[in-house]
Amino acid sequence: MIILGIEAATRVASVAVISEEKILAEISQEAKLTHSETLLPQIEQALKIANVETVDAVAVSIGPGSFTGLRIGLATAKALSYAWQTKIIGVPTLQAISYHFPTNNSVVIPMLDAQKNRAYFQKFKNRQPLSEIEVKNIDEIVKGAGELDAEIFLCGEVLNKIKIDLPPNVKIAPPNCRMPRAVNVALCGKDLLDAGEISNVMNMEPLYIRRSEAEELWDKWQK
Repeated sequence: MIILGIEAATRVASVAVISEEKILAEISQEAKLTHSETLLPQIEQALKIANVETVDAVAVSIGPGSFTGLRIGLATAKALSYAWQTKIIGVPTLQAISYHFPTNNSVVIPMLDAQKNRAYFQKFKNRQPLSEIEVKNIDEIVKGAGELDAEIFLCGEVLNKIKIDLPPNVKIAPPNCRMPRAVNVALCGKDLLDAGEISNVMNMEPLYIRRSEAEELWDKWQK
């Protein structure tokens, strides 16, 4: 089975093609161009590198993350899935990041920017969630990680915003394991597909968790 993975939840646009658990192609780019300008060329190039014209399923990162990036990624995935008449799988972004760490020994806490020095975060072990998605102050997340009886790896896009010393049991993930990658989206999508979790292309929605800044400002102005 050939799966196309699409990741656009953060400032990094990433596309990958896998066959079962073999990585056929992956392209990741952090540039000033918007995802709407980079995703389709990346997909075209990845398919060419992988030497495939169509795929059996499209796996797309659904959030949490950048509201604009999520909309672009999901719209692209839905358009391709509809045009190709293939399955589509919505992959939670934080869970996809946890696929950097397929280990039974450590707890992984991916963190994505939720603005105002806050982060979306969730705890994982062996790629499986140990908690629900939450939004908290970044330093509070780090303090909470220090209270866990386990080795902790922090990853995500807000590590440079940590202002406190790391607790002894808490480590920063290496650079290659910090950010979302499309290959992880594709691999997680394959596992979800094998478990029968297929999304509906007509009613898929991003996993926003919180309201947008514009909505919060509107409510504040109304009051």
